[in-house]
Amino acid sequence: MSLMDDAQKVSALFEDIAISNQLAKSQASGAGFAHCQECGIEIPAARRAAIPNCSTCTGCQELLEINAQHYRR
Repeated sequence: MSLMDDAQKVSALFEDIAISNQLAKSQASGAGFAHCQECGIEIPAARRAAIPNCSTCTGCQELLEINAQHYRR
């Protein structure tokens, strides 16, 4: 085996681990996340109750929506 083959195997392993981690985050059960997945601050209980399975705080959600509108044009 060559050095490139070894490097590709290591790269594929890291990609598989990253994909598994993201899938685990997205498939978390329950009433959503207690902390924002973007900035890490605690999501208020009122927001979690109003929007089941929310994963971002209001500030980060607003930024995500602004960015989505910007790139839609």
